[in-house]
Amino acid sequence: MNFRLVRFFAILSTAWLLSGCGRESTAETVVEQPAKARIVSVAVETLAPLDLAETFTLPATLEAWEDLLLAAEIAGPVRVVERREGDRVLKGEIILRIDPEARKADLDRARAEFDVQRSQFERMTRLRDEQIVSPQEFDDARRNFEVARATLRSAEVALGKSVLISPVDGIIDRLLVDRGEFVSEGTPVAEVVQVDRLQAVVEVPEKDVHFLRVGDQVEVIPARLVGESGATRVGELNYLAFKADPTTRTYRAKVAVDNADGTLRPGMILRVRFLRQSFPRALAVPLYALLERGGQTLAFVEEQGVARRRVISTGSIIGDRVVVLEGLSAGERLIVRGQHLLEDGSTVAVGNH
Repeated sequence: MNFRLVRFFAILSTAWLLSGCGRESTAETVVEQPAKARIVSVAVETLAPLDLAETFTLPATLEAWEDLLLAAEIAGPVRVVERREGDRVLKGEIILRIDPEARKADLDRARAEFDVQRSQFERMTRLRDEQIVSPQEFDDARRNFEVARATLRSAEVALGKSVLISPVDGIIDRLLVDRGEFVSEGTPVAEVVQVDRLQAVVEVPEKDVHFLRVGDQVEVIPARLVGESGATRVGELNYLAFKADPTTRTYRAKVAVDNADGTLRPGMILRVRFLRQSFPRALAVPLYALLERGGQTLAFVEEQGVARRRVISTGSIIGDRVVVLEGLSAGERLIVRGQHLLEDGSTVAVGNH
């Protein structure tokens, strides 16, 4: 055989092996089975709308509804003390008497003089009608009668002022005089406090004052002491200062508190919880379920065993939950555990919460 022809077939055979059988053999050696996908164990929470309320709590000091320092309206000796310190009194009840005998004597004298002058005036009126007395005599009789009437009225007022009465239902917190002691007009003699209802005084910061309105219902939380329940009460905001305190930059507020059971006392420290905002039918999620990546707030939801990423917008934080404004919907299954290991599209297995 021609040497050149033999060489041609040898080259052709080699090319065929390289182009056919060689490639198939190489392909068979590099084919690998795909790696098994990683499955992340997660816990989920099905989202549902809630009625939420954002509140804030401030310390407060209790004051008596009325704290009255009563003074003597006339001068004289204290003859009778009807009540003791700590006694409960009703509105109109007598606390003490200041020289009532002398005032009664003045009244009797003024009443007698009034009766005389009234009779004289009536007599002069008849005589004037008969034109028996002069106009001057009639005018004198009328003037004397009017003076006697004014004197009688003054004596009646003085007798009334000799008796110190309580202007409110309350407790006599202090008696400042003793029986037999002489007092001058205007001398403080007793302190009466009205405690069947109290007022809690609160200093409200500037950032919260615009959430409040007079008439708002609030929670009043007494301090819990040993042996006491410290039950929460309902109060009503009945005063809110319009101008801030120049030193503290806070606004003074007062809350009316019922104290019919008498368990609270003026001067006690307690807390008042105010409503800042309410969120009816809000979608709120646990704070720990959210992630921060690349300046975005993210959450993951589970859909048929796959994690789907959501970019969300949040609002107010209430306790350990945050209100979601955009990015999530009611009914979705929010991943609340294992979310730190996820990317969009990760395979997940839902376990126990």
